[in-house]
Amino acid sequence: MQHGLSIRIVALAILLLSIGLGATSYLNAQGRAQDKTALDRVRSAVLATEAWYQDPYGGHGSFRQLSSAGLVQEAPAVSTKVGVTLLAGGRAYCLHDVEARGHSAYYVGGATRLLTHLAGATPYQVTLVHSTDADAAAVCSSIS
Repeated sequence: MQHGLSIRIVALAILLLSIGLGATSYLNAQGRAQDKTALDRVRSAVLATEAWYQDPYGGHGSFRQLSSAGLVQEAPAVSTKVGVTLLAGGRAYCLHDVEARGHSAYYVGGATRLLTHLAGATPYQVTLVHSTDADAAAVCSSIS
């Protein structure tokens, strides 16, 4: 009787362990996918921003009127989730995409030499933000 019970307990422990490992693996894969999506969306928005800047019907040599809608109009492949924060009176900008808490990315571009406070941001580099306290949108809004 006890032998059969021991086998059941061991089998149940193995089953629970494999479920736990599977769930952890799934969540890690989901996080990596969200990171990749955020990076890809910001990268495509950077290219669209530079095209928009040069477009005579877009920025016409300025970032002052840059917006998420303008980026989507310039390049329809740009996600509507990509946000735009104008900096230094429209001479610099910060693009950001937040996929989930702890999975976001940003890019600071334009005339970054005019910025007085970068808040730890790295200009001209698409950067992942894994913080659960502040996402990429918060990083962009703290730059001045």
